[in-house]
Amino acid sequence: MSSSMEFSNTKILAIGLSCLDVVQTCTYYPLEDSEQKSIEYKWQRGGNSSNTCTVLSLLGNLCEFLGVFSTEEHFNYLQNDMKKYNIDFSHCPKIKNIGCPISTVILSLSTGTRTILHHNPGLPELTLKDFIQLKLQNYSWIHFEGRNITEVLSMMQYIESYNKSIKLLNEQNIEKTDTWNMTITISLELEKFIPELLDLLPYVDIVFISKDFAQSRGYKNMSETLRNISAEAKPGTIIICAWSDRGAMARTSDGVTVQSPAFPPQKIIDTLGAGDTFNAGVIHYLNKVKISAENKNMGSSNSPVERSQLKKHDIKNSKFSQTEFINQDILQAAITFACHVAGTKIGMKGYDGLEKIFTKFE
Repeated sequence: MSSSMEFSNTKILAIGLSCLDVVQTCTYYPLEDSEQKSIEYKWQRGGNSSNTCTVLSLLGNLCEFLGVFSTEEHFNYLQNDMKKYNIDFSHCPKIKNIGCPISTVILSLSTGTRTILHHNPGLPELTLKDFIQLKLQNYSWIHFEGRNITEVLSMMQYIESYNKSIKLLNEQNIEKTDTWNMTITISLELEKFIPELLDLLPYVDIVFISKDFAQSRGYKNMSETLRNISAEAKPGTIIICAWSDRGAMARTSDGVTVQSPAFPPQKIIDTLGAGDTFNAGVIHYLNKVKISAENKNMGSSNSPVERSQLKKHDIKNSKFSQTEFINQDILQAAITFACHVAGTKIGMKGYDGLEKIFTKFE
């Protein structure tokens, strides 16, 4: 339980895969069956949700990564790197005798592209059994990679049941106490070309649609993507689509479209993780607004009676359960902020230094 003036469940949880990225930076993308020297070579921690956690932490959030680890030696590197960025991974299950997923990445300076060859030696996916070990009251936001559909669906349903119990508890406490409990916002990234991922939409509050996923569905631009995905999502879902150099577009819970241009750097250096950075920027901005709104609403009156009436109004009259705090202006600001962060990220190596964007643009 949390007081009406201060919430303990402000941590952001990102669920997915963490892998080792072996990155080669080249002047030009190599020709097939050729030999070419690279300009730079490095190892780094990768994986969509893992990268998103890095940016969330740099922007000042308490965050946690949840995915399956192995006792294999490369995972020691991944865990040490998470410690460097203050990312909690204490609930990650660990298994034996399975290697580390590895992505070989070629960055081309001439075109700004990143080409990824990924190998997974059979690392198991996270299960509902792993997920229910968490204490959900610690989290304000849970973000999922679109993968492992059956288990992720079960996890989302588990969160939905938790949110319903919290709302019921709030209703019961209205007249008896000044206690207010915050529900969890669920976001989902759709990147992989798996049509069945759309089956998760009825349980999602905010969905990120990648350009690649949209094009795999035959959508030619952001507006077409938003229109088609909104027809499949539950009422009130916030839909967000980033489209590289065209920026990003989003649709509010009541169907209003907002858009932000891209903010590219003078020179593109490293596009690896740009989409993960954009997602983190949006989540950071909206989660901060959510917590601020909860605190403001619950602390706006010194009268317990008035606070009780306000709580009752919030519980019974909120049209869209987990997205009512996001209006047109807030969503516009969130995607603009995220485009700034992502644009700056592709002009630098890795992620270090992005914390300066938080101070500059927020």
